[in-house]
Amino acid sequence: MASKSMTRMQTIAALLTVVMLAGCVSTELNPMETSDDDAARYNTQLGATYLQRGELSLARDKLEKAVQQNPDFAQAHAYLGVLYERINKFDEAEHQYREAARLAPDSPDINNTYGGYLCRNGKRKEGIRYFLTAARNPLYRTPEAALTNAGVCARGIPDNEAAEEYFRQALAHVPGYREALIQLADLNYMTEDYFQARAFLERYLQYGPASADALILGVRIEVAQGDEPAAAAYKQRLETEFPSAAKSL
Repeated sequence: MASKSMTRMQTIAALLTVVMLAGCVSTELNPMETSDDDAARYNTQLGATYLQRGELSLARDKLEKAVQQNPDFAQAHAYLGVLYERINKFDEAEHQYREAARLAPDSPDINNTYGGYLCRNGKRKEGIRYFLTAARNPLYRTPEAALTNAGVCARGIPDNEAAEEYFRQALAHVPGYREALIQLADLNYMTEDYFQARAFLERYLQYGPASADALILGVRIEVAQGDEPAAAAYKQRLETEFPSAAKSL
């Protein structure tokens, strides 16, 4: 059973799959000079901006209008999927995500986003296929993120061997990718390979600031290895940097 500290980490990784595909819009379109395709793009950008702000009613209006203006615009469907998922309309969300993936099968952002939805909703093996499709696209700028998402998804099956392979592939792209490092630290802790768990946690801490979850994991790794001074050092850091989290130990 996964540790409580990593439950939050896995959730965060799985949720970091929504890629904002459009920027803010500050100009108005002249309806007399605008094609339906341009209008759909404009309304998708507006809908994405409203979605980021949490103005869900306005986002829905703009995104549904965009789909009406251009039913083949994959990004509008992808954002509608995000919105419907956020308001717990899961059947509509899956339809929109799937339509986006059908219309843009080579889009790594859409594949990664749809993979995240599938994994969050129990279709893990299918979700992993979408993550891997995204990661294998040579034009994708962050394959390490999709590979790490695949690893988190595999852990939920559970398939620890596949998960470790995906995390290591992520590190082959970016050796200091912290989410893959902390996942490997926790995975090795859960499989009682404490030496490897310690090594991955130390690498994680080398590349950035500590989190409460990482320090809790550090305490647990060192306790498991019988290194009381090291465990005490992690606990002291936790009490100093995250006093409220220290109460969970």
